[in-house]
Amino acid sequence: MAPKQSERIKLWGIVQGVGFRPYVAKTAESFQMKGTVLNIGGLVEITVTDTAERISAFLHALIENKPGPSEIVHVKREVVDYRDFDDFTIIASDAGGNEAAMIPADLAICPNCLEELYDAGNPRHQHPFISCMVCGPRYTIIDRIPYDRVNTSMIEFPMCDFCDGEYTDLHDRRYHAQTISCHECGPQLIWKGADSGSITNDSAILDRAAEILKNGGVLLFKSVGGYNLVADPLNDAAVSKLRRIKNREAKPFAVMFRSMDQIRVFCHVDPVEEKLLSSSARPILLLEHKLNEQNELTRSRFIGSFLPSFAAQYMLLDRISPLIFTSANLSDMPMIIDDDEAFEMMDKHPEIDGMIYNLRQIRVRVDDSVTRVIDGQPQMIRRSKGYAPVPLFVNTDDSPSTERKTNAEGNPAPLQLLAAGSQLKNSFALTKGNFVYMSQFFGDMDTIENQNIYEENIDRLKSLFRIKPNAVVCDMHPLYFTTQFAEKYAAANDLPLIKVQHHHAHVASVMAENDLSDKVIGVSFDGTGYGTDGNIWGGEFFLCNGAAAERIAHLRYVDMIGGDSSVKDAVRSALSYIHAYDNTATSNGVDDPANSSCHSIALDLSDIVNYGRERLLAKPEAKLVMPAIKAGINTVKSSSMGRLFDAVSALLGICDYNSYEGQCAILLEDAAAFAQKHPGERKECDLALSFHESIIDMIVEQCQIARDKYGADQAALTGGTFQNRILMEGVLEKLRADGFKPYYNISVSPNDGGIALGQAYVAMHRINE
Repeated sequence: MAPKQSERIKLWGIVQGVGFRPYVAKTAESFQMKGTVLNIGGLVEITVTDTAERISAFLHALIENKPGPSEIVHVKREVVDYRDFDDFTIIASDAGGNEAAMIPADLAICPNCLEELYDAGNPRHQHPFISCMVCGPRYTIIDRIPYDRVNTSMIEFPMCDFCDGEYTDLHDRRYHAQTISCHECGPQLIWKGADSGSITNDSAILDRAAEILKNGGVLLFKSVGGYNLVADPLNDAAVSKLRRIKNREAKPFAVMFRSMDQIRVFCHVDPVEEKLLSSSARPILLLEHKLNEQNELTRSRFIGSFLPSFAAQYMLLDRISPLIFTSANLSDMPMIIDDDEAFEMMDKHPEIDGMIYNLRQIRVRVDDSVTRVIDGQPQMIRRSKGYAPVPLFVNTDDSPSTERKTNAEGNPAPLQLLAAGSQLKNSFALTKGNFVYMSQFFGDMDTIENQNIYEENIDRLKSLFRIKPNAVVCDMHPLYFTTQFAEKYAAANDLPLIKVQHHHAHVASVMAENDLSDKVIGVSFDGTGYGTDGNIWGGEFFLCNGAAAERIAHLRYVDMIGGDSSVKDAVRSALSYIHAYDNTATSNGVDDPANSSCHSIALDLSDIVNYGRERLLAKPEAKLVMPAIKAGINTVKSSSMGRLFDAVSALLGICDYNSYEGQCAILLEDAAAFAQKHPGERKECDLALSFHESIIDMIVEQCQIARDKYGADQAALTGGTFQNRILMEGVLEKLRADGFKPYYNISVSPNDGGIALGQAYVAMHRINE
């Protein structure tokens, strides 16, 4: 008979808050195996005594049959001093030491709880906060790790005897479910409105809310990650009212549907999209809409569609559906999470007709995530609720970064970084060894409010995951708040500061996600980024390998008028391109004699410029702008692909002004999509499609040039411009047909929300080298 030995097994991943310790105990019971399991920080540690073969079988069973929401990203197994155990026990959690900690993101209501919600005989029938071990809030309520009830805002709700009985029953699915509650002991819905005193129970509150919404009203609603404003998307008056409150003129709202069947009434849905919509993250998913006569649902080609994530939302949508659920804030300001702030918003905006809230505190604001399906698989557009702060594993070859200086106990200490992220669509990152903790989405860093929340959350995540940065990495732009913050933080803590060029960081984020080694052709297209030559970049080709990046091609520089104002005013961008078309050569060339290996790309825009020239030059502002461009007054040199898309949109008369970010480019893509289905019906749409096709062909041609010159066949496609479906799918198809291996962002956004991952990746490699 094989000898027994004691082993310690450590599991990293989503293994807390998902019923993993009870699952381990039940699995050990089925194997008649003795030992212990506990949470240490953010990982699970198992110690067992048995034969090596049986321990291997036990571990295999754990991994193969793990609970649905759990994820195991790393396993460490080691033999330790022999121990005898009388049974298998779950022991008290430990705060942990230097290990990489992990906590789960917030999890949508599971099928079992949803079934109980509608079971009239169940004690939790119609309980707005029903949850169990595999569902409910996590990140938004946690104060510290390990994830236990005493370390969350649920500590304010002592369990009743009924809930405590399930919580302590090993064989109950609510065993150690930290958010367990019922009508007797859990949070309750509270109504605030003109008739607050007369409406006190959940059913009456939701009935009243539905009545208001059906009559064109707008409500405040406290969700898992913050307050939402709610309105009927099928009622134009209600939508107009909501837009006045939000100060949001045109940007489409996301719409929550009661069921998948209802989504199918309004949108085209494939099996991959259906699976993503129903996942525990419950993200907003961009779906192409079907023909309908609803103004709000046809503002763009896509509807941001999602399903309810917790019981109270289901209960409201049972009464009226679909509903707009949008963050309760003014545009570009932080989402509200505090009840007092919500009361204040009601006082300031009398058009808000009522409010549903509860007394469970939200510890951290987290917007809904936004996703799409591209190339047959999900892609992140905004990584937030349901995904943050789950870390990404980044491979740096033999990973010397995981063992730097020794800590106080004499053990190797992992490299720990702070990556500040970008100025727009910001997410920052903290790293520990090979794990990169991407923060939730914060939006643009242009307001004091967002800047304060950004700094608060850096401190919060550092404390939560016990991270003390050894170095700081940021963008090169000297005027970005994030750059200035990183510089001050590094100086105050006597840390090295690493700066990574914006578009290089975009490419590096794809390399990090896809574990790319050797030479990579980086194609990085977006609206703006500070270049190493002091110009504005945005239409870039790189040759990358590890931390190294060489700029090998870019769009021909254009003298762009107005600096930041051209970001919104597409007419200014278009006038800049008219001037460039009339005054520069149309063949490729070299802009920088000092870097002869980098060439500039001239595009043939003659049909587009000729189509829109007369209309734009007749505008009053052209009389001021054109002479200023010619004289070089208030101009910057720009190679931005994002500004080119804006210019083409204006030249074709499709959209002259970005009332929200990306509007001109989005409507340009919509026009191209119209031409795909209805060729020849509208000239501006046909030209929009031919423009897309010319950009696709240009990208493939430049990749061919790079392959011939450098022997690279891997291509990383990234940057906000690649959120354009026609562009992305067209490039992927043609690159693959020509033998290339194209890659793109999946778990982080191709827009600036993924910059921090790329910054961290480059910094890891530079430090290792």
